Amino acid sequence: MDIRGILLANSEHNVEGNQALDAPLATLDVAGKSTLQRMAERLQQYGISQVSAVVEAAGPSGIRNFGLPSDITCMSAAPDRFWRAAESVFNDMAQSGAELVILIRLGAYAEVDFEKQIQFHIDRKERVTRMASDDQMLEVFCISASRRNDAASLFRTQLAHCRSECPVLQHDGYVNPLATARDLRQFAIDILTRQTQTCPAGKEIKPGVWTAPGAMIEKGARVLAPAFVGSLARIRSGAVITRCSSVERHAEVDCGTVIENSTVLPFSYVGAGLDLAHSIAGMGRIVNLHRDVTVNIVDPKLVASMSVASGKRFVTSAAEALTYLPKLAFQGIFAAKKAEKTDLHTTLRKTSPALGTAAGFETSACDTDASHKFPNMVVARRYGHQ
Repeated sequence: MDIRGILLANSEHNVEGNQALDAPLATLDVAGKSTLQRMAERLQQYGISQVSAVVEAAGPSGIRNFGLPSDITCMSAAPDRFWRAAESVFNDMAQSGAELVILIRLGAYAEVDFEKQIQFHIDRKERVTRMASDDQMLEVFCISASRRNDAASLFRTQLAHCRSECPVLQHDGYVNPLATARDLRQFAIDILTRQTQTCPAGKEIKPGVWTAPGAMIEKGARVLAPAFVGSLARIRSGAVITRCSSVERHAEVDCGTVIENSTVLPFSYVGAGLDLAHSIAGMGRIVNLHRDVTVNIVDPKLVASMSVASGKRFVTSAAEALTYLPKLAFQGIFAAKKAEKTDLHTTLRKTSPALGTAAGFETSACDTDASHKFPNMVVARRYGHQ
């Protein structure tokens, strides 16, 4: 049977008043991969090899490299033509021989058993079937490709209504709504604490600490479990990454900065001598999650965006990647005996030793309800002349 997939990503899903990141949340990296990329790979794992993605055109500050596998067709569409483009992709699939189409709007990330969904659709001989998780309706559909009128009804109502009755299959696995910046941060926590089937996109160099190829952690920097450092990201000397923090690809954390329970978006710079806690930093702003405050940062010494196309950065990153393995080999020969490994679950329950009393409170790595003890509104401060 010819089964194909369509992935949709646009900013309409973001809850009004929470569109603080100027991009569809599904296109932003979380522990090394975007939700769009993770769902595309999940479809392929279930044997659905022909997948197309339709993504809302990013703004000037948007991140356009979604990291999709090379065999997945990806097209960008302006917001006012997004749904027309999606319908056109479906019609092209139907004309080229597809029998069933899995349609997913991201939106929510759900670890769906696609084999179960397809079998449910075939057994009931339905035109369109839909997934739900308890009382939450998921925008995950299985559509018979020959039923173009039913598909057209879905696309033209932005998946709100189906022309015919649409049976619902209950999903009992992991779901994250990914409607707000808070959901994006929680998704990173869930991945790092292994609450999901999907994993950090890197190698676990010690319990609870993952690094992607080319990640640079300078001498004197500390990365404490659970945490993730993305491809060609740089953690400068004296910096501390801790408490379910995720520093994404090509990001840089400067000397002496503490990143606590936060996400640093791709191609973002966080300056020296700062505390960043319970926040998402990038695109020239800081989003503090517990206080629902977004602050645009004008001073590039605090938070800045780095050019994706910077030639100098490309050459530097390439050189660092080439010397990465030789450095590891050298360190392996001359390094002292490694300390005994600790269990990840034990580590998660401990207060981070790197923070000491700097944070003003004590809490375990995954305690995301401790913001009422934190004295600052948006945690980004500088010390002395740093």
